[in-house]
Amino acid sequence: MPRKTIFVLLLLFLIVFPLPAYAGSAVALDGKVLDPYGGLVIEGKSMVPVRPIFMELGYQLSTDMGQGIVLANKGQEQIAIHLWQPQVVQNGKELSEIVIPQLVEGRTMLWAEDLSRLLGLTLLQESNMVSFFTSPKMTQEGVIRQLFTADRMYLRAEYYNNQEFLSLEQIAPSPKLTTKSDLEQLMGNYWGSTHINNLWQAGSENGTYVGFFTEGSIPLSYNKEVMVKELTPTRATIEVTMPDWGEGGLSHFLKLLYTLTLEKDGKLVVTDVQGIE
Repeated sequence: MPRKTIFVLLLLFLIVFPLPAYAGSAVALDGKVLDPYGGLVIEGKSMVPVRPIFMELGYQLSTDMGQGIVLANKGQEQIAIHLWQPQVVQNGKELSEIVIPQLVEGRTMLWAEDLSRLLGLTLLQESNMVSFFTSPKMTQEGVIRQLFTADRMYLRAEYYNNQEFLSLEQIAPSPKLTTKSDLEQLMGNYWGSTHINNLWQAGSENGTYVGFFTEGSIPLSYNKEVMVKELTPTRATIEVTMPDWGEGGLSHFLKLLYTLTLEKDGKLVVTDVQGIE
């Protein structure tokens, strides 16, 4: 049977006998919400759109719907998602035991666990949100990504009482924070113990985290410039130029120097933040 005939029959099947799907959880990467309603549960599997994840990670995407193939390229890496066969091929090697990729309203969907395995991501199923996290890498791109992720984790705690602000900034909502252990679980992969202890002391009352009721930090996404000043196998220093909104908006800036340290357990955490003249 010609491939085009198979394609038409498949589309008719999906229209007449749609797969049971339940919408729509948010999809986040490193604490940044990429699609607020894109996740679907199809036949008991949490499926996520691949495009926002691939693009956030710097892949170039192309499609050949005649062949039913979605291609993702980054440097020497190539990933091919075959919709009609179905299969997922990474650098010429087929990914084994995958859940069948889906095409839903023009979006290519993969099972969240397959996508995390394919891209080497950590998967966390949070309340009404599918969260992926990258692993820290001691490269310029890697340490900057880790810093921005750390900033979002800090803001999720700092703006605990202002979820609207987090939503506007495309930052994942705060998880339930009650105990110091909750705070450590949220921030422990990104911040040193001193910063976590300071935040706990400032934001807790009678042994319970209550957060803050005033404006908090400016997200690092508002930066004017980010520059890696030092990079070794175990340490990075990053200079960030931020607008000083209290001193005239975009006409005044302040510089912050962040130190990130790779710990023995593999965590890359912020251990120092200094303002510089």
